[in-house]
Amino acid sequence: MARTTQKSKLETAQDNLREAADIPDGPQATIKINPTPINTKTTHTAATFEPSQYVASNLFADTSTLPRTTRVEADKAIQSISEKRETLRLVGANLQLNTDAYKVGSLSEKMNQANITYQSDGVNTQAKMVGFEVANTNLLIAQSKLGQTQEKLNHQNIELSGLQAETPLRKLYWQAKLSLIESRISQVELAKFTLDSKIGAIEAEAESIE
Repeated sequence: MARTTQKSKLETAQDNLREAADIPDGPQATIKINPTPINTKTTHTAATFEPSQYVASNLFADTSTLPRTTRVEADKAIQSISEKRETLRLVGANLQLNTDAYKVGSLSEKMNQANITYQSDGVNTQAKMVGFEVANTNLLIAQSKLGQTQEKLNHQNIELSGLQAETPLRKLYWQAKLSLIESRISQVELAKFTLDSKIGAIEAEAESIE
């Protein structure tokens, strides 16, 4: 039974805290954070106890100015103060819980940032790989063109070698052809000379007959 009463007081303290902080009731309630502005000067005045004001001037009489409190009132007040201390302990635990939650949230944001950086680096790596493939393809094309040019050069060299080998033969051919022409000219001249000689002999013979 006492446990039920204590739980009810705890719930009452929580309700009082929500009302004081203007926090909606319910499991999905959102806590509004109102940070203390920078350069805000807040002065807290704490109660002090001055013994000189309450000491008994006559040790043999009731001369202290302290207010009178019955045992029942004192027990009730002390119980209330004890419950308020428990309320503060609950608030402190929730504040620590919220602090840890924000720290974990900060780690989550850092993880997301690292993930974005990782994905960006991956995209840059893929872009560089594409550039590498393009360069490699250009190299293969250049090598193919070089091979074609070398083959054309080989063909030209073979043709040059054939022409160079043909040159002496052509030289001999033309020399032989020139010799043949010269020989024919000599034969023609000889034949002409012979014919002229015969014609001259015939004419001379004819003249002698006349």
